Amino acid sequence: MALIADKVTSKKLENRLNEFSKFGMTLYYLFEEGRVNLNDLENLFFSHDDEKSCFIYGKLIRHVKPNDIKVSFDRYSIKHPNTNYLEKEKYEDNLNILYTKKIINTILNDSKENIDKIYINTYNYLLANSTDN
Repeated sequence: MALIADKVTSKKLENRLNEFSKFGMTLYYLFEEGRVNLNDLENLFFSHDDEKSCFIYGKLIRHVKPNDIKVSFDRYSIKHPNTNYLEKEKYEDNLNILYTKKIINTILNDSKENIDKIYINTYNYLLANSTDN
């Protein structure tokens, strides 16, 4: 049976996901380019401390240059074309969610730390349901 997060934790992670996934493909791009590190991404999503998570978010966003958003979209839209002919905004949202999932999976695969299973299950649930709307 999957571990279920309490309502406070679930809401906290949902809020993080809503905020951080807006830059999912850009954060993944920065990670691929070596401009952000896995430890910061791990702290962004899996820190139990909201202040630390917000601090890391600010730190990571400072690495984003205006051109990075365009370059990341161009790169990943080639890898994942808009075959469903979604409106541009919805298509970008889907790409951001897809690359947020990739960030979380990369953290889970590469992390040396013990990551809270409740956080993992909650993110998996939230991400699985984020593309249904």
